[in-house]
Amino acid sequence: MASPPLAGSSLWTHPTPLPSLRPASLEPAAAAVEVGRLILKAAEWSPQSHELFPEAARKRAVEVMRLGYLIAWDEERFDGEGAAPGLADLWRSFVLPRVVVRPAAGAPRSP
Repeated sequence: MASPPLAGSSLWTHPTPLPSLRPASLEPAAAAVEVGRLILKAAEWSPQSHELFPEAARKRAVEVMRLGYLIAWDEERFDGEGAAPGLADLWRSFVLPRVVVRPAAGAPRSP
């Protein structure tokens, strides 16, 4: 026994198209996605997020990176070789993100 046809359906008619989305209606969503990306980028210090941090944190990053370079280029430490460039890269990747942090909300600002 054949099943009854669905009301109003036909194999010969085209489905009704969905209303088109205008680009203007997507702007808030695109802006929200961009804001989300910026928040994620600014969550942890990196060379790419450096400009998103407060001035005091950026200065701290420069100071701590200088220490990393001093250690990496210490000739006595590395038997006169004078350089351990890999150490500077590791310092930048692992030490700086843990040292350069945003101040906690409500914390007093240091001068």
